Amino acid sequence: MEEESLIPKITPLGILYVAGFFIVIESVLLSMSARGRLTRSVEEKGAFFFPLLISIFFTWWIGTRPYSGYGDTINYYMGYQSGLANGAGEIIVNFGAEWVWSALTIICMNSGLDATGYFTVVAAGYMLTAMWAIKKFVPTSPMIGLLFLISSLFFFSFGVNGIRNGLACHLLLLGMAFFMEDKRVIAGVIALLAMGVHRSVMLPIAASIAGMTVVRNPKYAFYIWLASIPLSFVLGGFFTGFLAGLGVDDRMASYAEGYNDNVYTNTGYRWDFLLYSAIGVYYYWHVNLRKKKRDGWYNLIATTYMLSNAVWVMINRIEYSNRFAYLSWFLMPVLFAYPLCNMKAWEPNQNEMASKILFGYWGISLFMYTFYW
Repeated sequence: MEEESLIPKITPLGILYVAGFFIVIESVLLSMSARGRLTRSVEEKGAFFFPLLISIFFTWWIGTRPYSGYGDTINYYMGYQSGLANGAGEIIVNFGAEWVWSALTIICMNSGLDATGYFTVVAAGYMLTAMWAIKKFVPTSPMIGLLFLISSLFFFSFGVNGIRNGLACHLLLLGMAFFMEDKRVIAGVIALLAMGVHRSVMLPIAASIAGMTVVRNPKYAFYIWLASIPLSFVLGGFFTGFLAGLGVDDRMASYAEGYNDNVYTNTGYRWDFLLYSAIGVYYYWHVNLRKKKRDGWYNLIATTYMLSNAVWVMINRIEYSNRFAYLSWFLMPVLFAYPLCNMKAWEPNQNEMASKILFGYWGISLFMYTFYW
């Protein structure tokens, strides 16, 4: 294992400070640009080269991180080293297992990549699939979408720790972007690949299907989300046991053993995560009801977010709660960027509000990492 590294140490605060630097630059550019720049016609594509360059930088920074001190990173490192030493084996396609992740690992081993190369490949999938999706969701300003992405509270955690969950969610985000372009076959294939990386993404997939069929009106998703809060107190243990018993994810059963009935501590009921989740719900409510802006695709994004998050709320005392919350949180960058770039929700001060909302979003993440954790 590496004792020292010439690679700059990556930390949550380091990423947030870098994000803040780019937000300042973007805010200056927004203030200098003409009003309505963010909500111009989608045919007028925003510059993509610079955000792509930043994505490549983060791919390198995340992928070449030191192997120790970052939770699951050391476990993946040891597993990869063991595979290199004992032989990678053959790729077996088993749709009941997470075969895409296994295949990716075996391919990297057989290609002779060391652990740094392996982590960099995973980081490239994590960053570039998200950037590709953002380019599709907010084509007029990919930079805004990227800034929301790297300013997110758990961008760091799922880039270096829960890397399978992070990669699967960003793959699914890309699949949703293709679906919204009516490229449904491609979207379906990508969704299957995402499940092959981490089966837990079945939750947001099911939520999005529900949003297109039985919960077509987002207000019902909002009511479900609200109802999930009192239900989590009354029936939290029941829902945790029920989901664990479905057998969709073996990890769920082991995490359920760590269910904590204490509703007042960070190891029990996660009030902090609930308040963080509520920010996305309130933001959608503000755009949809207060600003009276309607967009079918935005409604689907918000419905998927609220339904997925509602499931997490009902089991949020489970161990590793953030891993299940991330199955909705991964949508937050798009949830925030979409109305800023595609909907004239704050005309004629769209650019000014984009700067304020970006600073607020980044500031919440900075506050929680600095003063809370």
